Formats: sequence, C-alpha cells, structure tokens
Amino acid sequence: MCLPATTPCTEGGECCEGLECGTTSLGQVCCGNEGIGCNTPNGEDCCGALLCIAGVCGYDVDAACEPPCTAPPALLVEKQRLATIGGSFLGICGDANHTYGFHVPAANLPDDDYSMEGAANVPVCEWHAAAIDIGMDWPASRDWLKWLIAGIASDEIQGIAEVIGSYDGVNVRYWSDSSGWSMDGKPYQGSGHDTWTHVSVYRSTTLEDHGILAGWTANGGP
Repeated sequence: MCLPATTPCTEGGECCEGLECGTTSLGQVCCGNEGIGCNTPNGEDCCGALLCIAGVCGYDVDAACEPPCTAPPALLVEKQRLATIGGSFLGICGDANHTYGFHVPAANLPDDDYSMEGAANVPVCEWHAAAIDIGMDWPASRDWLKWLIAGIASDEIQGIAEVIGSYDGVNVRYWSDSSGWSMDGKPYQGSGHDTWTHVSVYRSTTLEDHGILAGWTANGGP
C-alpha cells in the first residue's frame, strides 16, 4: 500500500503515484512536484518551495509592472525552478553595462533595437526585462541546454527569442529564429556565456510559462 501526501517517508518508492519523498514544512514527507494536484491551503503536500495554487503545486510569482525594471512572471518562475535545482541565478534585469537587448525594458530602448523587432516583441509591460542568465554550475546543465534547443526546434517549447550558451563550457553558440535552431547553432561573436546560458523570451510572452527549466533537477530532466 502506498503512502499518501504529507505522510512521513524515507524513500520515493513508498509514496503513491505522482508523489515523491521530499521536504515540506512538515519535514520529510510524500509530496507533489510542480503540476501535481494538491489540497492543503499552506502547501504542505507540495515539495520544497512549491505552493498549492488553485489545486496544483506551483510557484507563486509577482505580476508587477513597474519602473525602472521588473522581472516578469515568465522568468520569475524559471528563477524559482533554478533555485530548486541548485543552480546559480545571474540576473534578469540588466545592469548599467546592458544598454540594448532583452535584459533592458522596452521603455528604455529605441524602437529600432533588435529586441523590439516584430509583432512578437510588442511588450505586454514596457518595464519587463525579457531575458534570464542561468548558471551552468549544476551537473545536468549541459544536457539541459541540448534538451532546450531540441525542444525549441521541435516547437515543443515556444516563445523563445534567442539562446546563447555552450554545450562544453568552451565553444559558445548562438541560436535565434533568424539564425536558426539547429543543434549546432552559430558561433557566438560576443564574449562570455561559457559558464552561463542566456535565454530571451519574446516581449509579448512575458506573462506566459515557457517551461524553460520545467521538470529538471540538478542531475537530470524529462
């Protein structure tokens, strides 16, 4: 007989289908990961930092739209997923060195900036930044990048404008709709991005969940 949610456990195999042996405010108990049904008001049946939102384990994100720069829901949920994985979060809103591109809110950019081109980049909030930098310091991170590119190429993952990263920590590649989503990508002409991956979403999709890190743990993914 399997153990239901919130029951103390020692290993995942003893928990009922869809649950795993994880940590909640109750201690080490059977609990649900993201997307699993729940019914406790405080999220005691959801693992880790997940909350019980409308009957499903998930992350609670702020939908604010404020100057000088706001991290949007689409990327805040990825930031929380990354924290659960244990990877380094390197930023969403750009610093003073970012003068163009998706890390900068539309309100602070000229209309001819490349990250403002096309209907897909009409912003839902002019103060949203639309890119996240994900540290590649977790064991499965390079496998994750390959999975991400394959998912975008097959349209299983949508709304992604560009990706800059490296499969091996040395050879940095660039992908976008204009350059193509082949697994090899194009040589990146800028600097950095060997120890982190840059992912931009279209500005019209900053309220949507793209599933960039969904289903991944430090050691593997879907």
